[in-house]
Amino acid sequence: MSHIPRVLVLGGLASLMAVLACSGNATTNEGAFGDGGTGAVNGQGASSGSTGSSSGSGSCVACLTDSDCHGGVCAQLAGDTYCAATCSGGAACAAGEACTTLSTAEGSQVDACLPRGGACGTGGPSNDAGAGSSSGSSSGSSGGGSGDCGPLAPPGTTATCSSCSGNSGSTTCQANGCYGGWYCNTQTSKCQSPPATCGGGSSSGGSSGSGSSSGGIDAGAPPTGSVGPTGGTVSRLYFAVVGDTRPANVDDTSGYPTAIITKIFQDLASMSPRPTFGVSTGDYMFATPGNGTAAPQLNLYLQARASFTNPMFPAMGNHECNGYTASNCGSGNTDGVTENYTAFLTQLLAPVQQTSPYYSINVSGTGGAWTAKFVFVAGNAWDSAQSSWLTSTLAVTTTYTFIMRHESASANTAPGVTPSEAIMAKYPYTLAIVGHTHTYEKSGMKEVIFGNGGAPLSGSGNYGFGLIQQRADNAIQVDMLDYSTMQPDTSFEFAVNPDGSAAP
Repeated sequence: MSHIPRVLVLGGLASLMAVLACSGNATTNEGAFGDGGTGAVNGQGASSGSTGSSSGSGSCVACLTDSDCHGGVCAQLAGDTYCAATCSGGAACAAGEACTTLSTAEGSQVDACLPRGGACGTGGPSNDAGAGSSSGSSSGSSGGGSGDCGPLAPPGTTATCSSCSGNSGSTTCQANGCYGGWYCNTQTSKCQSPPATCGGGSSSGGSSGSGSSSGGIDAGAPPTGSVGPTGGTVSRLYFAVVGDTRPANVDDTSGYPTAIITKIFQDLASMSPRPTFGVSTGDYMFATPGNGTAAPQLNLYLQARASFTNPMFPAMGNHECNGYTASNCGSGNTDGVTENYTAFLTQLLAPVQQTSPYYSINVSGTGGAWTAKFVFVAGNAWDSAQSSWLTSTLAVTTTYTFIMRHESASANTAPGVTPSEAIMAKYPYTLAIVGHTHTYEKSGMKEVIFGNGGAPLSGSGNYGFGLIQQRADNAIQVDMLDYSTMQPDTSFEFAVNPDGSAAP
């Protein structure tokens, strides 16, 4: 099937959002972009290199929260989070900039001044699922979408969001509490950019029905066999992907998205057939190392994960180091062994009998019909040892190779992204499964983002989980199921051959 990206394109702002920038050369941006310093969260300085790349006479400053931005906001854009100056209430932007509606790192709807040229970081526009592109012509009353929207209330429906109440001046408030055509997620009371499609059919799916029977996504017979911590043998590949799960605010354990991630794992447990195992793409916490909140947040994640009794294999995210994309943890690395890193190793990796943040799992087909390896790269614990390991692991020939890494190829301020991509280019692989950006999209020829596991959303889709399965023709089918309805997003489904080339 053809793929429709999850980034909604509206009017002339599409080109703007594809080239998001942080040049900061105007006086109105000096406070937001700072002086190129690292910024800090609760006294934790950013790691070496976490200031991002420069553009013009200013700097793109990497951030975790608004407090890093000296009066600006920490905005989700270009697949990462960078400081930006606000323009709410009709405040004018500098020449060469546009006031654009986007999501902050906390998931709030906000207007910010974004320069029209260059980009924060060096990633390409294909992974820009961060900022909503809907602040232009849509005022709200139309855009109801088609089909059932689940918990997403369209502009004309009364709902509980309150983003618009914080914006004065020329902003036209909608009945749902958002503005600019955005939808209100009634389960989180957060505004989201408009969905390209709503649901996949009936709204009665819920967790009581199976994904395959209600959504028509099952690509074959129920799988037999099993996978354990050290691998296994199954009749066909049929596994789930759970994306980023963390609270909106640092050290806010009480604000952990427990209801969302619990529902996701309950959904997986209720499916028939049930996924044989699952993988997760990182960022299970939002914790300041040393503040004692990492372990309690992971406990909440593990309590939710207990609903799904099949194995879950986790990838490491930047929040499992110190939070900054450029962080690098591990003995001998820049940021060393942080509390977050230790909690990840002991609480999430120990249950699957892993002791290193990078590892691989082998799964074979019944009767040796095919082989597969699942390779977990730790982009925020990169060193020469991991480089050698990845080279030797990918050199082993298998029918299928799935590479799990937290950051996409475009989020290359993470220490392990560029070197791991260089190694990956030398060997065949089926699919790279990543997170970091809080949405879902096919972000490259052989890369897919699943980052919508409870962290503040940045795209137009809802929370949910990925389902990846082997078809009878040996192609790999990729779907995304909405966590509230368990309906697939039929505009998203795609398939690849074992070598990663597009399949019908």
